Amino acid sequence: MSIMSSPFKHPKSGIYYLRKGVPKRLVPIIGKAVFKQLLNTKDLREAKSLIIPLLADVDNQIRLAELQLTDDSSQELSLRDCQIIANRWYVHTRDKIQATDNYEDFLVYHNKGNEHLHWDSNGKTSRDGNIYPHWFGLSDTLSLQGSEIQRATSAELMTFAKELSSHIDSQLKRDGLSVSHTSSSYINLAKAFYSHIIDLEKLCLSRHRDNWTDEPREMSLAREQLSEVSKKASSSKQTIVTENSISKVYEHWRASDILQNKGNQSRLKTLDETKAKVERFVAILGDMDVTTINKSDIVKFRDILLQLPKNRTQAVKSMTISKQIQFAETSCSKLLSPKTVANAIKQISPVFTYAVEMGLISFNPTFGVSVKNTQKKTEVNIAGRGYTPKDIEKLFADELFTKVSSSLTYGLACYWVPLLCRYTGARLSEIAQLDRSDIGCNEEGIQYLNIRRGEGQSIKTDSSLRHIPVPAHILELGFLDYVDKAKGRLFPDLTIGTYGRASGAFSKWWSARVKSKGISISQPTHAFRHTFKTDMRALGISDSVSDAITGHAAKSEGGRYGSVPLKTKREAIDRLAYLNVKRIY
Repeated sequence: MSIMSSPFKHPKSGIYYLRKGVPKRLVPIIGKAVFKQLLNTKDLREAKSLIIPLLADVDNQIRLAELQLTDDSSQELSLRDCQIIANRWYVHTRDKIQATDNYEDFLVYHNKGNEHLHWDSNGKTSRDGNIYPHWFGLSDTLSLQGSEIQRATSAELMTFAKELSSHIDSQLKRDGLSVSHTSSSYINLAKAFYSHIIDLEKLCLSRHRDNWTDEPREMSLAREQLSEVSKKASSSKQTIVTENSISKVYEHWRASDILQNKGNQSRLKTLDETKAKVERFVAILGDMDVTTINKSDIVKFRDILLQLPKNRTQAVKSMTISKQIQFAETSCSKLLSPKTVANAIKQISPVFTYAVEMGLISFNPTFGVSVKNTQKKTEVNIAGRGYTPKDIEKLFADELFTKVSSSLTYGLACYWVPLLCRYTGARLSEIAQLDRSDIGCNEEGIQYLNIRRGEGQSIKTDSSLRHIPVPAHILELGFLDYVDKAKGRLFPDLTIGTYGRASGAFSKWWSARVKSKGISISQPTHAFRHTFKTDMRALGISDSVSDAITGHAAKSEGGRYGSVPLKTKREAIDRLAYLNVKRIY
C-alpha cells in the first residue's frame, strides 16, 4: 500500500515543498531523478492541501512513463481483449478438468511435517483420527491476493504476472498472440486470469467433494472476437492503402468540396476538422477500404473514442490507441465527452455521403449510429449562455471605452467591435470582416452594415446575408467619422488567420479580457448574440424581427415570406439601453 508523500520544509526559508523520487528505470524517460516544486507556504496544513493535486499529476507522469517503458514490439491488448482471452482460458481449462478429474493445478494440500494426509469428502485432511483444515487453492500461493492487487506497485504486479505466466502464455499461444511480459497488457491479463482462478478453485473443490450439482460458469465472452485494434497497433506489416481507402476518398471529397465552394476560405476549416477525424479513424481501425466499412465498424469507432482521454498531450498522442485507453484508466483522466464523440462521427459522415454519390457504397454507415449522453441536467440554467446586465456593465466600464489609448492591441477595433457586437447581436466574424464599402445608407437615410460574401469575406448560411441598421448610439459615438477615414478593411489591425478570418486572434484577446474581469462564460464573443436575443424578448420584440437582425433562419413557413424593413430593425435595436461609454474618437 502506497503512502502519500508529505510536504518537506526548507531548513532556511521555512517554505514547504514537494519532493518525490523517480524510479531509476524511469529517469531516462521522465528526464529527472526527483520531482520538486515549491508550495509557497509556511503553513503545514495549507501545504498538505496544496500537495494533493500536485502529487496526482506526478503519479500520472510516472504511470505514463511506465507505459512508455513497456515493450512496443509485441501486440497491445485492450482491457476487453484481456477479458476475452481470460474467458477462453477458463473454458479450455474447465473442460480439461472435467474430462480428466485432475485438480492438482488448483488444489494445493498442506502436508505438515511431510506426513501423508488424506482428503475427506468435506475438504479436510485426517491424520491419527484428527481433522485438519485443508489449505487449498492456487490463489493462496500467489504473492498478491484480493484487494492487494489494486494497491500493488508496478514491481509487485510484475512478480504477480510472472507467477501466472505459464497459464497466460499457454492461452496466448493458442490465440496466436505475442505479449511482452513487461507490458501493461500482460499485467492486465494477470488480473483477468486471477478472477477465473478463483472460479476454477471452487469448481475443483466441489468436484473433489463429489458435488456435481455445482455447475461451472458459462463464459459467453469467450465466443467474442478479439478487436482488430490491438493487432493493428503493433503489426509490423504496412497497411495496404487502396484507391478506395477512407483517406483516399477523403482527399477526393476535399477536392470536390473546394471546387464547389470556391472563394470560401472558412470552408477550409471544416475540411481540416474532418481530416483530423478521418486520421483518428485510421489510427483506431486502420485505413480501411470504404466498400468494406459497415455500421459495426462505426460503432467500434464510437466505443473506442468513448474510452480515450480528453486531454491529449504530445506524450499521449505518441502512444498506441490501446495504451491511451490504459493510461486513461490508470490515471483516472477525463474521457472524451459523448458530445465530442458524436461530433466526430458527424464530421466523417460527409466522406461516406460522397462515397455514396460516387457509387462506391449504397448507404452511409454513420447513419443511425448514435451516442447516448447519460449526463442529464439537474436544474435549469437561468443565466443561459449570455452576459448578465452586471456583466455588461462591468465589461463596458473598462478603460477601453472611457479614454483614448495608443497601446490598444488591435487599434480602435478594441473599441468598436465589442460595441457593434453588443448592439447588433452580429457574429464577431461578420463584424471583423467589414470593408469600408460595407457601410451603406438606404433611401430613408438609415445607415446600415452590409453582411455579405465576397473576397476575404464569408458567412455561415444564406440567412446570414442581411443589412443591419447602425445603432443610434453607435452613430452618436462618431462611428461614421471613423468610417470616413478608413481605406479598404474597416478594422485593418485585426490579424488575418489561417482560414482567411480576421476574428480568431481578436476572439482570444477578448476572452482573456473577459476573464480578467472575473466573468466566467464559455463563449465570450458569441455570448453577445445570446444576450441580444434575450434582451429583444424582454423588450417584447418578436423573434421574426430579432432573427432578421441576427441572421437566424425563420422558424416557420410564414416567416419565410416577406422581409423585415430596415426601419423596423432600427427601431428594435434603438430600444436597447445605452451603454455608459464615452466617445473617444
